[in-house]
Amino acid sequence: MIDFEKLTPLDSGVILAALVMAAGAFCPIVTLPVVGSLSYVMSGNGDGIFIVIGAMGIVALILTGYRRASGMVAGAALFWMLITLVKIAALLADARAKLDQSMKGNPFGGIAKVLANSVGLGWGWVLLFGGAIAIIILAFASQRSPGKSAKVSDPDPLVPAFSNADNLIAELLANQKKQGTAQPSSAAPASFGKRGR
Repeated sequence: MIDFEKLTPLDSGVILAALVMAAGAFCPIVTLPVVGSLSYVMSGNGDGIFIVIGAMGIVALILTGYRRASGMVAGAALFWMLITLVKIAALLADARAKLDQSMKGNPFGGIAKVLANSVGLGWGWVLLFGGAIAIIILAFASQRSPGKSAKVSDPDPLVPAFSNADNLIAELLANQKKQGTAQPSSAAPASFGKRGR
């Protein structure tokens, strides 16, 4: 069972940012004059569904204790959204250039130009990028709180061992630090690329 009382304020912030990112997938990302607006989910190719699934995965990762992994998932989502934004911006610029060429000498060219200039990016991008960037910052900020050292908590017998990843990593690092001081220094230093003569 997941203990919600163990969530830190940073964990709650990551969850909130994931919900904002998921909500951004349903908000307008492209505004069109006659049609209205298009959202990331309704774009037809399903990219928004991947963002919503990624946001749900981030919430699940935070609830099970995988903070770094949630930051990496948000980074992948941010990269995916950036590629989509560049494609949409290039498509809009290309459509405007083609419209300018095709409307030369047409008496209704001015009306078509006004309609083409009213096509733009929507406010949903702010939620998408803001949520992803906030997740990345909060996920990696929660790894090092100032003034606190890595502390290993007692394992919960009801939770599988793999769900406490941060504690396992801290325990491994503590064991390596202990073993590093106990090893004799009589080992010869490794030579990189030079032959011993």
